[in-house]
Amino acid sequence: MPRFQPPHCPWDACPSRTDSVPFRFQKRGFYCGRQQRRIQRFWCHGCRRSFSSQSFKFHYRLKYGRLHLDFWPLVVSKVTLRQSARMLGVDRRTLADRLLRMGEHARRFHRLRLQEVAARGGLPGVFQLDELETFETDRRLQPVTVPVLIHRAKYFVVHLTAGTLPCRGSLPPRLRKKKEEREKLFGKRRSQSRQGVEACLQTLKEVLPPRQPAVLQSDRKKIYPSVLKSVFGAAGFQHLQECSKRKRDRGNPLFPINHTLAQMRDNLSRLVRRNWGHSKKRSWLRLHMWLWLLWRNYVRPITAEGEPPTPGMLLGVTSRRWTARELFRWRIFSFSDLPDLQ
Repeated sequence: MPRFQPPHCPWDACPSRTDSVPFRFQKRGFYCGRQQRRIQRFWCHGCRRSFSSQSFKFHYRLKYGRLHLDFWPLVVSKVTLRQSARMLGVDRRTLADRLLRMGEHARRFHRLRLQEVAARGGLPGVFQLDELETFETDRRLQPVTVPVLIHRAKYFVVHLTAGTLPCRGSLPPRLRKKKEEREKLFGKRRSQSRQGVEACLQTLKEVLPPRQPAVLQSDRKKIYPSVLKSVFGAAGFQHLQECSKRKRDRGNPLFPINHTLAQMRDNLSRLVRRNWGHSKKRSWLRLHMWLWLLWRNYVRPITAEGEPPTPGMLLGVTSRRWTARELFRWRIFSFSDLPDLQ
């Protein structure tokens, strides 16, 4: 097994990370970890601080080193955070902290894969966009929209996010009073649907092959054409609009995106309708969805039978099916670090 060579200094304030100062280091002994194995120490000449090979591991400075591997199958199997904590015998806040680290790691990992495929020529094909609706804390006062962009043929999830929606109308007096109190504290709740859709389309623009117009299928929501025009220009896209009231079977042109949204509701406890596992804050919903995206694109086969490839393999984004241990082995300091550590 080759010896570990640090690709850079792990400290963000190191001059070798921000300036054109070359990264120079020297070995400085060992220390013994919990499993009585020797871990190499290093000394950085740029910031004059020490670090070790452990500084680059995903579970760096975490008390329970394997907890994220045990938590991983639960978080994408509709098990709530509280129930996961009970099953794993840890405090809920411990798992919340792990979800924060894992969700950000999943986002960076996916962005890195998209950057790599864009450098190799991009993702051709037809893409589909739709939004599902959920809520944070209160179903009628704090609805949330979740725009999702996928590759139509391979079911690869390109991007997703979450944004606010205005309060629902026809509220009873009790909720109207509560709405007025919330608006005094936080201001009027606005729709972020346009911003979420624009974020999805900006990601699509980054991964499209050069000089190829975007081909997007969606329903007939009124804001989609204007957002497409603002992102791709008047002649840079082809928009195929379908009726959203058609029967949602395999004959529906929007079946791939409808199926993906149904899978999200089935796999994520925060998206199940009318249950106690809903998100209290949409920021946690985003983290949870990034973990699901990682599992859906790079771990789960496109079908459940046999050993078929994953959507990422079918689209050429990755060459193999990833395991949880591989995905959460190394920290990702920036989008250019992971290949040096694999």
